[in-house]
Amino acid sequence: MPRPKALRSAEDVVPKLGVKAGVPALRIGDIATYDKIVEHLAGHLDRTELDLPLRFFAARYGLVLCFALEPVDLATLARELTRVTHPEGRIWVVVWKKDFLRGGAPSWEGIQEAILPTGWVDNKDLSFGDEAYGTQYVLRKERRL
Repeated sequence: MPRPKALRSAEDVVPKLGVKAGVPALRIGDIATYDKIVEHLAGHLDRTELDLPLRFFAARYGLVLCFALEPVDLATLARELTRVTHPEGRIWVVVWKKDFLRGGAPSWEGIQEAILPTGWVDNKDLSFGDEAYGTQYVLRKERRL
């Protein structure tokens, strides 16, 4: 998987992700830059490649950080991200910025088209560096448990 050349520091990014103490987190993709501090704050961090379907229990994670920087089936990705994330949790999907989009990797628009029909809505964007940015998704209040 191609990797962004320069990512923002963990000190700049992680406080904005909404990690909750004692609530497990999941990182998907081959970018470990933020793992140590996310694991420290959450208390537990599972890691996996962008292999679908995800082999994790439903509604387990309070934070899912997905680096979607390679080709992936978007419908399956959206279904799996929303399945493993707790209704009170948040999903961050990191993609290439438009000028850096690479061979078949999903665009921001593609991610939006796949996730929004699930009932999860975007409510925050964050630059992860010069080449990649992420969007946070949360479940609509009326659909939470």
